[in-house]
Order: sequence, then C-alpha cells, then structure tokens
Amino acid sequence: MGVGTNISESDASSVRTVLVVDDEESICRSLERVLADEGFKPLVAHNGEDALRKIHDYSPALVLLDIWLPGADGMETLRRIKSEYPALPVIMISGHATIGTAVTATKLGAVDFIEKPLDLDVILASVRKALGLAGGSSKLEEPERQERESTATRLRIGIAGEELDLNPIAFRHNTLRGKAVKQRTLASSALLYGQGLHTGQKSGLILEPLPPNSGIHFVGISGGTVVPAHVDFVESTGFATTVKLGETQVSTIEHLMSALHVYRISNLLVKCNGEIPVMDGSAVEFCRIIEDAGLDEQDGEWYEIALPEKIEVGAGNEKISIEPDERFVIDYTLNYPEPVGQQRFVFCVDDPESYKREIAPARTFGFVRDIGRLQQQGLAQGGRFDNFVLIGEDGAINDNLRFENEPVRHKILDAIGDLYLLGRPISGRVTAHLTGHSDNYALLNRIWQAVKASAAL
Repeated sequence: MGVGTNISESDASSVRTVLVVDDEESICRSLERVLADEGFKPLVAHNGEDALRKIHDYSPALVLLDIWLPGADGMETLRRIKSEYPALPVIMISGHATIGTAVTATKLGAVDFIEKPLDLDVILASVRKALGLAGGSSKLEEPERQERESTATRLRIGIAGEELDLNPIAFRHNTLRGKAVKQRTLASSALLYGQGLHTGQKSGLILEPLPPNSGIHFVGISGGTVVPAHVDFVESTGFATTVKLGETQVSTIEHLMSALHVYRISNLLVKCNGEIPVMDGSAVEFCRIIEDAGLDEQDGEWYEIALPEKIEVGAGNEKISIEPDERFVIDYTLNYPEPVGQQRFVFCVDDPESYKREIAPARTFGFVRDIGRLQQQGLAQGGRFDNFVLIGEDGAINDNLRFENEPVRHKILDAIGDLYLLGRPISGRVTAHLTGHSDNYALLNRIWQAVKASAAL
C-alpha cells in the first residue's frame, strides 16, 4: 500500500510514527522528546537523502521537514516525497520563511507551514490535525464555538483541497434591501508580497475565489480558524481595523476591504500572516491585483443595504452619520493643526475608475510628533519612507503629496473599507467630521443592528 493511505486504526506504530527532518541537533532532540511524551514514535533524519531512506524503511505517518537542509534542500525533498509518496502528509518548518516560500510549499502539497522559533503547542496541534487525531486545533471560547458551528457551511476550497469552515454571516440577514447587485469573486487566485505597517513583519496575502453566498473571510497561510470580514468579529479599531476569531487575528484590513468594496467582491478567501501588507500605504496595489486576477460574476441574491432613516454616532466635533441616498457618497471633513489644516472632500463611490483616480492613491499619513509614542506602543514598526506620508511642521518631509488634500482622501479610503464589514454594499450619504476607525465601527454596528431588527419583523 502507499504510505499514509488505508492504514487501520489498530496499526498504532504506523499511525503514530513521525519523521523529523532537520540538521539542527537541538531541534531534533526537542521534537523527539515532546513527540515521545505525547505518545508518538519519533524518527530523525538530518538531510533529504536520509529522510527518503527512512520513509522507505519505516513508513512514517507524517514528516516534519525543515526547509534549510544540507545537500538537497527541504523544498526539493518535499517534491521528491510528494512524487514518490503523494498521500504522506508533510509539515514544513523554517526559520527564514517568506510568504512566497509558504505558498510554494503549499502548492507542492505541504499540509502546514510553521515558522521557527517553534511553539511546541502549535507543532503538536498541527501534528494531531495532520494525523486526524483529536485536539488538532485550538479550542474556541464556548460562545464563539457555538456561534461558528451553528452558522458555518462546509466548503472544499483552497490550493491543496483544504476543507475550511466558513461562516456566511454576510448572507444571513438580507434585509433593508436596496438595489439588487451581482455577487462577485476573483476569476483566479492572486498573490501579493509586502510588509506589515504596525508589526514591521514580512507580510503578504493570497486571494482565493470562493463560491456564491460565502462572504469574505480571513485565514492564516497554513489554515486554522476562518474569521469572517464582518463587524461581529472586529477585535480592535485603534490605529487600524483588526478582526479575530479563535487563534486567527488579522489586522490593517481596511485598505484591502476598501478596494473589495469598490469592485463589489462578495466572496473571497484572504490568506495572510496576521497583518495585511501596507504596500505604499494606499490601495493602488490592491486594485492592480484585483484587475490582474479578473472578476467572475456569480449567481445568488445580493442587495445593497438601503437605510430608511438617518443614523448618527458621536458628538461635538467628532461624529459620523449616514442618511438615505440612492448612491454611496462620503463627505469627510478633517481639521488638524497646520500644516494640514482643514480639508474637506466629497466622493461618490460609483465605479472603480474614479476610485483609482481620486481615492486609491491616497496614502496612510502620520505626524513626526506621534511616531515615537506609536512605536513605544508596538505600532508603526514597519513605517518606512516609502509606505506612508510623514508630516512635520512644514508639511510632508519624505515625499511629495499626491494630492494637495491627500490626508482627507485617505480618510475616505479607510471609511470605504471599514463600511464594507457587513459584506454588502451600502447606499447612503455618509457625513463625517474628525472621525477614525472606531467611529466607523460604531456607525457600522448601528447599521448592523438595524439590519437584524428588520429581519426580526
């Protein structure tokens, strides 16, 4: 029989044998010890050729394979393993991984990709999951688990035929119906590399098409809990918008969501390392990869949200409201000390071309006086002169502004993204004054309450 196929439950030595392939003795000893403590039977190889011999001789049920090996490296060894033993699950481990490496390994058939330094709990969870044993993933808090299980649909998706639980919450309450619109996904997968603005970590994302009535979802590069792009799963809105469910957390999603809103993409899986790459601080690159991948219109009911009355949150100088309108218009005013001063811009979100011309190029901005404080809080660690506008006493100090009023245009870009976290386009006129992500979230929550209240009637 082929390795890893048709193994009976009673054949415990085969089911529980795990081959560790790494040239670092300390890592091999650590993994041997923890695997043995958990009831597995560990084997060790220090290079690709030795690994292939031991696979032939011992028929392990799983391989933990380091990318950096002497001789044939881990990627070449993975190719040979999957060629000779296609059913044998392989988990890749690396201390110098890029998202491109992770994508390549996944395409070659790796079931997971784990970065060093190794978290032993993560390793064990991945091993159990790969072997189909209990306890293969982190436990959710009970209310979260019940919510996810009661609303999830099981879909077979992804580049390796991976099964993921999707919560189609965006399609649960299709009330306050405005104009009917076509559902859309991407015509093909797309890949983008970059760096996280706040973590400073290498970052990137894979965009995968999803079937109709799925919604937009985020998940880690190597899988895990899937978190919907929805207001119910917003974790924080400090200096960026973050969604979270279980062990999956994704931050700085607003620029990508802004582009998805404008292109009216309703169904998409976004795989990333925990923070969406900031690129040049704008939405230009997200527009480009969407257009490069192409759009695929899908069947299924989908409607704009049309509000029957005005909703307003905030007070004084900081407030945001939305009132009925056949279009989606954002009228934003900011008022900062000089050199920014007061800026106002009104934009109608009606087509991608005007968005690409007027809003998408506007970049994230920050003030010299705030950078030290932000970095002390663990934010803005990835801020560079080519991915945001740094404003000093005399204006932008690292680049020429793309628009005289670039800051207010960027505020509109963010609002378009945040206000897509109901998974449906909105028709209405938004008026905002000195607001940010937290205010957008508060307004979105009120809209969501109105949608659910309408469904209950």
